[in-house]
This record gives sequence, C-alpha cells and structure tokens, in this order.
Amino acid sequence: MTPNDLLASGIRMSTALIRRMVDDLTPEEFLHQPAPGANCAAWIIGHLATTMNRTLGRLSVEGVPSIPEAVGAKFQMTKQPAGKQEGLGDPKNLIGLLDDQATRLLAALLSLPAEALLAEPEFRPPAANNRGDMLLFLSLHSAFHAGQLSTIRRSLGKPPLG
Repeated sequence: MTPNDLLASGIRMSTALIRRMVDDLTPEEFLHQPAPGANCAAWIIGHLATTMNRTLGRLSVEGVPSIPEAVGAKFQMTKQPAGKQEGLGDPKNLIGLLDDQATRLLAALLSLPAEALLAEPEFRPPAANNRGDMLLFLSLHSAFHAGQLSTIRRSLGKPPLG
C-alpha cells in the first residue's frame, strides 16, 4: 500500500463514518444544535464539503466546480459560538456535495505523484510539515467532526452507532 493509498483510505473511511452519522437524520434533525453555540449537522456536512473543495483547488485539480462564495461563507469556521443555524441548504444536496467532493479528492490523491507529498503545504494545519501531512489532516478533520455528529445523534435520543 502506497502513502497515496493510505491517504485516500483515510478520506474514504472518514467520509463513510460521517455518512453513517447522518444517514438516518430528518431534515429537521439536520438543524438540531445540541447545545448553545454548537454547530448542527447541516453546517458540519457543508463545512467538510467546502474544506474538500478548497483542498482540490490547492492541489490544482482541474474540472472541479467552485462552490459559490455565498454558499461557502455559510460554512466557514468563525472561532465564535454558532448562532441559530438555518438556511444552510437541503440536507440531501449537502450530502451529495460532500460525496462529490470526496470522490474527486480520492481520485486526486490516487493520481498525485508520491514525491508531491513532500512539498510545502499550501495550507498548514496543526503539526503539518508537508503536503502529505496536510492531506492526512483532512481525514482527521472529518473524524473530529464525526465526534460532534455523534453528540448531535445522542442529544436527539438516537442510539450510538456500533
């Protein structure tokens, strides 16, 4: 298994985990905020999709449709407690966007020359020393948000996923 295969597996598995966390949520439950200032599932899904879209741009992947700025702005990290979250879009469309971006990212990772992983990262997440670290962070970022989705599920009275 190559480093590219491992990075792609991380994205594939973390996206599958995210999907498991939201597949049984109703449109109303997608907007449920488990505590004041916490994000809802719709924001998390949109945020992950826009993050993947920005990464595809950083990798100069051609043919990737841009997410309109007004849409992307709804899913930006603000470092502030979230207010009431509404008008974030249809959950099915958000999941479709996430799936599309993850599929494109998987293809990009598998076609990226291995030596490109050692290049300077276009974005430097915590502890990233090179582009490979930056790409690994994406799957960790999704797993982090999966934990938030688990809290949303539990606050809605849904069982834990095993």
